[in-house]
Amino acid sequence: MPKAKRNTYRVFMNVSNTSTKEWEIFGKDIEDLSREMNNEVSSFTNILGEVEVDITKGAQVTSVEPIKYRDESKISKILYDIYKNDKELSEVEYEFCEVNTTQEILGSNDTPTGTYEAFVQIGAIDLKSWGGDTTGLNSPIDINWKGEKTFGTFDPTTKTFTAES
Repeated sequence: MPKAKRNTYRVFMNVSNTSTKEWEIFGKDIEDLSREMNNEVSSFTNILGEVEVDITKGAQVTSVEPIKYRDESKISKILYDIYKNDKELSEVEYEFCEVNTTQEILGSNDTPTGTYEAFVQIGAIDLKSWGGDTTGLNSPIDINWKGEKTFGTFDPTTKTFTAES
């Protein structure tokens, strides 16, 4: 069975300031983009000599570094606005969409639809620093995930998310 390539799992950010969604993809300059689960794991050996394990959900975080400032990127402009205006609390909450392009949705007669499994979730952006070295202006962030995921499909051609009904 072939391994899935990293570029088949994509993360988009809603960069629109209107009710119409506008999804911009993360990826330029980034070599690693992983959601850390930070689960709590506790284990003990019971009186029968058996190991019991409990796992509870932790605070999930995605570290994004580097994010080089690019004039054409609306994500860059949002990060600059967070930096310039010292934004905090709900001012740094944005909508993100994760898309798994290895999971194409099939229509009638198992015909590919060009849409893929996806979900949308709110993330609070923690801007780690602003500046960088001689390789370019950098603005690394942590996305702190909050709330429930809304499942649905994503069409990469139209950049449209459709929630499950």
